[in-house]
Amino acid sequence: MEPVDRKFVIRAVSLEHDTEHTHADAVLFLAKDRAFLATLPSYREFCEFYGAGARQLEGVDRLVERVARYQREHPELVKVPDVDEGPVGDAIIGPNEGP
Repeated sequence: MEPVDRKFVIRAVSLEHDTEHTHADAVLFLAKDRAFLATLPSYREFCEFYGAGARQLEGVDRLVERVARYQREHPELVKVPDVDEGPVGDAIIGPNEGP
């Protein structure tokens, strides 16, 4: 199976459900990514559109607050996202498998 996230190797455990996730089924965004904060309001709107419950929406609202605070408190770390030149970067942006 092709990894969903090619930029990061992910080994995560859900605190809520004790399920494991990797780059095969997860995507990692960093709080320092200048573009990430701007995507969260749209994500929240889609959650609501698809019928997510109030607790999920509240969780996204709190996430927006935490990411915004992180970026305010650490402006020197906030950066425009990028993919480097070279073999690793080439693999990240390479063609997807299958249709």
